[in-house]
Amino acid sequence: MLSEEKKQKKKIDIMEKCFEQFCETGLRDTGIKDLAKACGMTAPNFYSYFDNLDQLIIESTEYCMIKIENELLEMAPKTKEDIQPFIDKILVPSRDFHSKEYRFMYQVFMSPAFLEHGKKFRARQFQRYRKYAEELEPTLGVPWDMTIVWILSLEQALIQYALFENSTMYVLQKISLEKMAQSMLSEKGPKHPAAKDL
Repeated sequence: MLSEEKKQKKKIDIMEKCFEQFCETGLRDTGIKDLAKACGMTAPNFYSYFDNLDQLIIESTEYCMIKIENELLEMAPKTKEDIQPFIDKILVPSRDFHSKEYRFMYQVFMSPAFLEHGKKFRARQFQRYRKYAEELEPTLGVPWDMTIVWILSLEQALIQYALFENSTMYVLQKISLEKMAQSMLSEKGPKHPAAKDL
């Protein structure tokens, strides 16, 4: 019998391999046999780690998308001087390395079967972004609620470019992010009256 630590490690390995398989073949065309083959295990063994296939889909998607999010946050600006280089370097790698992952995430969380889970995932994601924006506030001298608008705009630019690879949209969004950052750093205005309630 596996220890809890080894079981959790195995579960993470299963989630990563299943997520990779889902990203390759899509939600509709991926069966339990495909997942078992990808993981090198029999189908019944999945139920030692997950109650059902839906739980596997949800937890795999959340775990792997948070992993990507954490990679991006590690690269994210920590000072004013970091902002422009970050914008310059982040959009193309996001398209090249994460387009399949973003497509699958949308396929899952926009599905009626998983929409409520998607809403909860998004709410938790917003809190992570808020924490990052609050940590930047002393360094940038910009209220967190202004910074988070820029973060959400950046996120949409990353996702849209990864999903559709539209170079015209990419250029326009890049210019918009640059202008927004310049305005944000120059204004440093007061917090929005409702920000405390978010």
